[in-house]
Amino acid sequence: MSSLLPGLLTRYTLVFIGAQIFIYLLVLVLDSYGWGDSLSSAGNVAVLMAAGSSAGSFVAERLKARPSWGLSLKLCALLAVVATVLGGLVLTGIVLFNGLTMAELQLLAGEMGMTPVTAALVLAGVSLVLSFPVTLAGFRIGAGQVAKQIEKQAKLTEI
Repeated sequence: MSSLLPGLLTRYTLVFIGAQIFIYLLVLVLDSYGWGDSLSSAGNVAVLMAAGSSAGSFVAERLKARPSWGLSLKLCALLAVVATVLGGLVLTGIVLFNGLTMAELQLLAGEMGMTPVTAALVLAGVSLVLSFPVTLAGFRIGAGQVAKQIEKQAKLTEI
C-alpha cells in the first residue's frame, strides 16, 4: 500500500487544486451575475468529489480491482486530512491576496466570540469532518467505475 501513496497524494493534490481554481473562477464569473454566493458551497463539494473520484480511480487502476471498504476508509481519512491542509493553504492564500490585516481577522473572529486561533481550529475541524464523507463517496464512485471497466476488459479477453 505504501507504494500507492506518493502517486495517490500527487494525483489527489493536483486534481484538488485544479478543481479549486476552476470553481473559484466559475464563482467569480457567476458572482458578476449575482449567483456566486449560492454556488460556492456546492463548488466545494464538487472539488472534493472530483478529487476523491480521481483518487479512487487511481487506486482501482493500481490494484486492478475495487478497493475494499477498509482500505477505502483508511485512504479517505488520509485524503480528508490532505484536503483540510490544502483548504487551509488556499484560504491563507486568499487572505494574503486580498490583503486582510490581522486586526480585521481578529475582528471577524471576535464577532463569532472566538480568538483567531480558535476560529482556525474550528474551521479545520469542521472541514475535516465534512470532507471525509464527500471524499469517500467520490472515491468509491471513481473506484467503482474503473472496476467495471476492468471487469469488462477481462470478459472481452476471455472470449
